[in-house]
Amino acid sequence: MLNKSQSISVRLSPEDYAYLMRIEQNGAVTQSEKVRELIRMAREQVGSESFTRAYLSSSEVAAPILAECKSDPESRSDVCEALLAGVAETAACVQATMRDDAFLRNLEQRLLPVAEQLVKQLLPALISEHANRLEDVDVDRKQRLLHLIETLTE
Repeated sequence: MLNKSQSISVRLSPEDYAYLMRIEQNGAVTQSEKVRELIRMAREQVGSESFTRAYLSSSEVAAPILAECKSDPESRSDVCEALLAGVAETAACVQATMRDDAFLRNLEQRLLPVAEQLVKQLLPALISEHANRLEDVDVDRKQRLLHLIETLTE
């Protein structure tokens, strides 16, 4: 199927025209290229493929709980903080990854750094005697985690 361009005619104020003509991203030179670039920039900012937008929207759910976790040093939980941050970043990765033939491969590339950061934050919080958490991790769970770490590092 052929892609046909749609022609439009627009009247702009002198200020809007001057703004449009200042756009220099991706080598836009002509008026048409500048309008297309302006549309691309707007899509990037508000589209579902924008990681920043996806992260902000997914963080809105976790932010109040995360703030509560951090507000009182006596009742802080490193485990809750790590998991809530991981959930927000994971949701953002899913939202920001384009659903195409390479979706899972691209999603994995986005999720690996999130998983790495989660492990970096979570493991010390679970096995440390001095980590902040609401309740102490039970001995059996701690022993299972230590065994898992030992197994993984062999």
